[in-house]
Amino acid sequence: MKKIKEVAGNNTSDLVEMNRSAIVRILQQMDVCSRADIAKMTGLTQASITKIVAVLIDMGIVTEVGFVKGEGNRRSIGLRLNAEKNLVIGVKFSRHVFSMGVFDICGKVYTQQETEFSLEDFATDVVADMKNQIHSLLDKYENVVAIGLAVPGPYLRKEGRIAMVTRMSSWQNVNFIDEFKNEFDKPLFIEQDANAGALAEWWFGNHGRPINSLAYFLAGEGVGSGIVDHDRLLLGNLGIASEIGHISIDVNGPTCECGNKGCLELYCSTTAMLKKAEKSLPELFERDFENRWEACNRVFEAAKEGNEKALKLTEEIAEYLGYGCVTLINAYDPEIIVIGDSISQGGDLLLPTINRIVKERILPDISKRVQIKISKLTVDPTLYGAAAIATDKVLRKPSEYLVSN
Repeated sequence: MKKIKEVAGNNTSDLVEMNRSAIVRILQQMDVCSRADIAKMTGLTQASITKIVAVLIDMGIVTEVGFVKGEGNRRSIGLRLNAEKNLVIGVKFSRHVFSMGVFDICGKVYTQQETEFSLEDFATDVVADMKNQIHSLLDKYENVVAIGLAVPGPYLRKEGRIAMVTRMSSWQNVNFIDEFKNEFDKPLFIEQDANAGALAEWWFGNHGRPINSLAYFLAGEGVGSGIVDHDRLLLGNLGIASEIGHISIDVNGPTCECGNKGCLELYCSTTAMLKKAEKSLPELFERDFENRWEACNRVFEAAKEGNEKALKLTEEIAEYLGYGCVTLINAYDPEIIVIGDSISQGGDLLLPTINRIVKERILPDISKRVQIKISKLTVDPTLYGAAAIATDKVLRKPSEYLVSN
């Protein structure tokens, strides 16, 4: 007998939750909105909107905030999310540091903290420290509804472990799902760091117009990307789709820890940049710096001041970022590419070279329709993304996760 592939259907309860989620997600993006405006944006009838909103108000998820102007200058009652009653904890884990913060579901920051650790430290000790700090935040902020954790890729999301993190081989034995699944009384969601950054830009980036497809190009300790297409992360079979850091840009290049040769990560990561800077610009490293983020910024500041060696290094990094953007455009056809993490501090120094490379290597009809930007998020995009992981999950199922008062 032929095996039939399973196809998920929708029960009535699923459709009700989908409509609730649509309304909550609109309010998250619009801040304040009327029932009539929501009806227009969703295509639902006024009667349906009125019924769904009444339930959301009873649940304490939505609140009325006075009058707003509607069509024909008619006054309508405004609606907004009870964001301050629904907080999330975002946790970012990277090669040298983990950081965490408390945010509300509209992206407001309440607190942030950062802890450095050595690559020689035992992974179990670092994980224990992370758990203790999350518990402390949960004790302090009683309205937390979920926790998001961003980890370096390639992250095998079904198995709960990192397949390979350069210079951190011992962490490949850590199963993040097992470590955290029974630790807290709040749901915890885990995602690859670049995917987290993509969600941060999607939810909190304020890109000024409705968009269908966004690529987040993470250029920091590692290099990767996350793709949001029509409101959904592009994940692939194992959860490692768009792992551009390990796409070869030189088949005869140096061997990467992943086994490939000439991986993009070997040319435009923080590690690659600082390795070259320490040789060509040793004077910048005569005094101590707080962290590798500051070290990168020191190189870019020197370039802005006209240091020829710093300018040359910055242009070289920008060229490789341009090659990464070419790959993203050809593979995923995004409307916007947002470059973030520590290398993005180069800002306007990077963009002219990146755009030049893209124009040289992409058909004009395509390249002119892609906007390449530097992230303007004031919070570390990956940490913000960790909060966005949790926000994305709870807004898709508001009745299950958001606080009822």
